[in-house]
Amino acid sequence: MPDLPDGLIRTNAILGEYVAIHDAIFKFSWRKALSSIPRLFKATDFGAHVKDLDRLASDLTETSATLKAEPGALEGSHQYTAALLEAIQALREICRRFHEQSHGNLSTYPMSEYDADLKSYESLVKTSQELGIALNQRFRDTDVLPES
Repeated sequence: MPDLPDGLIRTNAILGEYVAIHDAIFKFSWRKALSSIPRLFKATDFGAHVKDLDRLASDLTETSATLKAEPGALEGSHQYTAALLEAIQALREICRRFHEQSHGNLSTYPMSEYDADLKSYESLVKTSQELGIALNQRFRDTDVLPES
């Protein structure tokens, strides 16, 4: 069984970090539900998410370039990394806008803009998930499976 290219292994690690940030923002938790009660729970640190997503976007850009240079790249890997990068950048922009808003200017991110950005982000997530599923199917079809 052939080994996975290093670029795909790194992309998977980036995906894991990105999903953790996505879940920290969007996954339901009682902490977030009760965060409006002052001093009971710590608010979401969107500034930290912006920095982390910036780093992931940079890492994925480098990884994608490396992956393109690797011989025998699996069909669909470039499209997947590009779609994942777009989703990461969209989430970074949402976090950046919330971070600005958290510094006192409540009018910097109207709900209508957030709703539009969220809809766009969800579409990008769906596209990257579909491409990821197709890429995983190609792995199975070519007997290239990641080590557990």
